[in-house]
Amino acid sequence: MGEWSKKLGEHGEGVVAAFMNMIGWKAPLTGIDLDCYRGPAHSQGTAPRRSHGVDFLFPCVSPLEDEVLKHLLVSSKYSSNAYPASPANKFKDYFLDLAMALECYRRSAQKKMINSGYQGISAEQIAGVLFWINDEDPSDMDVVRKIAASKGIDDLNYNTIYVVDNYRASFLYESITYTRSRYGSENVRFLYPSTGRNISPSTRMTSGTVLPPEYLNSGIVPFVVQQNGVKSLTICCQDNFSSEALSRLVGFSISIGSEFPGKIEISFADYSFAKHEQDVGMVKAMISNKEVAQTVEVTRYSQDFRSISQ
Repeated sequence: MGEWSKKLGEHGEGVVAAFMNMIGWKAPLTGIDLDCYRGPAHSQGTAPRRSHGVDFLFPCVSPLEDEVLKHLLVSSKYSSNAYPASPANKFKDYFLDLAMALECYRRSAQKKMINSGYQGISAEQIAGVLFWINDEDPSDMDVVRKIAASKGIDDLNYNTIYVVDNYRASFLYESITYTRSRYGSENVRFLYPSTGRNISPSTRMTSGTVLPPEYLNSGIVPFVVQQNGVKSLTICCQDNFSSEALSRLVGFSISIGSEFPGKIEISFADYSFAKHEQDVGMVKAMISNKEVAQTVEVTRYSQDFRSISQ
């Protein structure tokens, strides 16, 4: 049983590593041991804790905030079994283990060494990413919704932890795979819209190959597509199709899409031409700028993230 657990853990780390590579989180540190600076408080049993194991560590300069270096500690929790019927306790164990590692990482030698390798940085942000995924549940299983109100996880100084379950991993995998397959990977980049905190003309990037961690739980992923010298905008949405969702995304697209004359594509997981085309036509009819309305296209995406390392 112990050997199987080890193999399963290695498979899970392989899936997460391949996923990270797909979203541009390349060349992370793996299998990191951090010294524990709060041994008694972080103890597991009677003895003070001495270290924290972290599966992956990925540092990157934020494209959404000027001069900010992000340190992302990634924990992979992969299982052959479905999520527990009452997942709060298991989630709390995983969450607090990562939160304690984040606390000690702030004082770690690894953080100091990584900081020394980056120039032009005026601030740092430390965050965790918990991949809690499994082979049993369907790809649209949303366990985060069940544990969103979990108690007893706010006593530690962890700042931000992003939780990626089957539902969120599947959405990211499907949307990225669809867009790259349709337009060619070399023509697709993640869009970095203006946030009010990325205004420096010397460092401002409008797109790139690294997925900002803020997109992990945002419910939409915006892409820049450039073919034959023409830029287009593609936005994949995690929600099911509705006229209201389409209207919101059209408004968002218009607010950021003045530099994309080619096309505004909005893609839903469940879009059906037969069921939804009249609704699409009505939303487009309500766009006052008819030149923009003519460029709006609604599509559908779909695949499964768990085959990524096979």
